[in-house]
This record gives sequence, C-alpha cells and structure tokens, in this order.
Amino acid sequence: MNNEIQKPLNVQQASEFLGLKVSYIYNLIYYGKLTAYKPGGKMLLFKVSDLEAYAFRNKIGGRSERADSILNTAQKAKPRKKARA
Repeated sequence: MNNEIQKPLNVQQASEFLGLKVSYIYNLIYYGKLTAYKPGGKMLLFKVSDLEAYAFRNKIGGRSERADSILNTAQKAKPRKKARA
C-alpha cells in the first residue's frame, strides 16, 4: 500500500495534467465543476485526486454495456401504432 502524499498542483500544472487551457480551468472553478484551494488567499492549488475525479467523471460503458443499455431501452419502449392509410 502506497501512502505517498502528492504535492498539490498550481493552475498551470493542473491545466497540463488535464490537457485543458488555463482559462477553461478558471471557468470550471467558477461554475463549481472543479475543486480548488486557496491556502494563502491568493494562489490556487489542486489535489491530484480532485483532478482525476474530474477527468473520469462521465464513464461511457464498454461495448457490451452499451448494447445492454440499448436493448433494455428498446424492451421498455411502447410499441408504435401503425399509421392508418
């Protein structure tokens, strides 16, 4: 078990970690989609675990999961009525 504590990242490092522009990082913070910390009241810091949580928040299932989801949705749908000619 590795209990190594990682140093927090600044805005530039967080931007590079996520592959996003610095301005977009600020937008994510503003809209509450990304957590940041201001320990001294000025400099923003980020936990790597928070950045990873943001990066992996919207899982898209594998092929079998998608197929099961589509099949379940199709089975729950009501049959369409045939149009009268």
